[in-house]
Amino acid sequence: MLAAETLRRIGVIDRDLIEQRIRRLYDCWAHGDVEAMIEYLAPDVVFPALGFWTGTKPPLYGRNQAIRAMRQWAETFENITSVLHEIIIDGDRAVVHRTGVGRLRNSGRRYQCDFIAFFRFRDGLIVEYSDYPDAAWSKVAVSA
Repeated sequence: MLAAETLRRIGVIDRDLIEQRIRRLYDCWAHGDVEAMIEYLAPDVVFPALGFWTGTKPPLYGRNQAIRAMRQWAETFENITSVLHEIIIDGDRAVVHRTGVGRLRNSGRRYQCDFIAFFRFRDGLIVEYSDYPDAAWSKVAVSA
């Protein structure tokens, strides 16, 4: 049986790894580096729910479907920055509140929107991801 201190240290290491991965993911997204983001996906990753913003109909199962969707998002949206307001980590799960600032590539229209994202990790890789924009954004993003 592992001592309480050992278990605490393992938890801290896992927590730090998850936080580093999340920060790195959003940094890659802000720089348009989808290929670097793909490295963080487990082969059996699932995107069970995605807000309307993606134009993708979930659920997406497996790395190949996720990669296609992520590349499509990068073609549709230029993410200028993501401001991470809060990251809550509990075991292998994380919730992120962020504000995304970007541009719709087809119209050049800029947007700013709050998002809540849910992650689940295994061995440092994402096995589940869901992302939800502020519902009020739909009126802003699609209006002329």
